[in-house]
Amino acid sequence: MNIAKTLSILALTVIAGSAIAAPRGPINAKKITSTQTVNYTCQQGRVAVKYNFNGAGIPVTAAAKLNGATRVMQYDLNKSDNVDTIFGGRGYGISMEMLTSKNARKANIATITSPNDEILFKDCAPR
Repeated sequence: MNIAKTLSILALTVIAGSAIAAPRGPINAKKITSTQTVNYTCQQGRVAVKYNFNGAGIPVTAAAKLNGATRVMQYDLNKSDNVDTIFGGRGYGISMEMLTSKNARKANIATITSPNDEILFKDCAPR
């Protein structure tokens, strides 16, 4: 076999192999792929929070029964970082340690607040 033919076969093999191993594209950050409900014990009582996560393990929403109704709060990308996770919606908010799908049952909540900035729950630890 001549060198040109060998190189062209090798190039086709590499191209075909890389096409097979190529990622499927970017993760849809808002697509929910997993859900976890965590029960907390707080200074003011108990609360359960249901978290929805995307394919990267980043939270998308948090829902909790607050003031007699289920409140759904969105992950706040502008306020969250590698130290704190912030959720907010319709005036309600959750401020907590950095949250991922891997540490959801270990991360503590600092505060859960109502629209008038009343602290509903404080210093919440997973049960």
